[in-house]
Amino acid sequence: MGKKKIIIATTAKRGPRKYNTFLNRFMRVLTALNRNGYIRTRPMAAELEVSERTLQRLLLAMRDDHFILPDEHEKGKWIFNSEAKSFEKLDINDQDAATMAFLCQLSRIFGGQINKSVLQSLEKAFTLEETDSPFFMITPRVKQPDTQLPFYQDLYNAIQFKYKINLTYLSGTAEKTVKVWPFSLIMCDGMWYLGYLLEPEAKRKQEIRTLRYTHILKVEPLAEENFEKPAWIKETLKDARNIWFNRDRCTRVVMEVSNRIKDYFELTEYFPAQKIIAQGPETFKVEAKICVHNEAVPNIMRFLPDIKVLEPKELKDEVNRRIADYLANKK
Repeated sequence: MGKKKIIIATTAKRGPRKYNTFLNRFMRVLTALNRNGYIRTRPMAAELEVSERTLQRLLLAMRDDHFILPDEHEKGKWIFNSEAKSFEKLDINDQDAATMAFLCQLSRIFGGQINKSVLQSLEKAFTLEETDSPFFMITPRVKQPDTQLPFYQDLYNAIQFKYKINLTYLSGTAEKTVKVWPFSLIMCDGMWYLGYLLEPEAKRKQEIRTLRYTHILKVEPLAEENFEKPAWIKETLKDARNIWFNRDRCTRVVMEVSNRIKDYFELTEYFPAQKIIAQGPETFKVEAKICVHNEAVPNIMRFLPDIKVLEPKELKDEVNRRIADYLANKK
């Protein structure tokens, strides 16, 4: 099937679209169509975590715009409209176009299969080459953005279709193999990680594990062994501020911060469940909830000397130890 382009036409007829109801679902449907050549309503709705009626409204709109056709031989199956020589113009406003151009630029930072399979659908569907985005993001850059990630397709499929894998990885100098439930490929501080759960054990909560991608040695898909992704994973990922996250944030942290950097904390959440709990003429107090010290330590070190830990004592001692180690090595 040849590559098809949509010409973006800016218009004032329609208001801004919500991305989780338009761009996200629309692009995921196009990606599934491009991957398989067709989609079925029920499994596609399950993948998008929406009702069949909600998806049906999107599919009917795509049909009316000549993107897709219902399969003549199977109810609930949809295919590309191959009779249309080109897709109809897609009416979106200038902000939509600029934002999609920004997403294309962002995807190129990561490169490799990530660019191709996650966000390259934007380039397939939209003519964005001449769209100038007013947005720019400064972020750690991947040094070799065109590097292909080994085992990518096996991991992608296992995550998408929720089946288990045997994962072999490097731990120190030894190899280990475990059966896991992979749930996400995670980019953090310019590095890729695999997020997964171990097989559940009696009387023991499942905890999130993250593995640096470069430590993966082998992936064996177990396509006949499916798993149900726990609902709490989604919220846990949303609350993550670095790679040291997990499900139970039971440690309360209180920090005193200089008003010189107050605007940072008013505009950005650097710690999980961060909130300002007291304000004074020179300083203010911030509360957060963490599961391990490393969820907080990197950003505490970042804002020194304008921040100090009040509680818990163990975290305060950890920060003081790191400062002492730095000063000792500097001599």
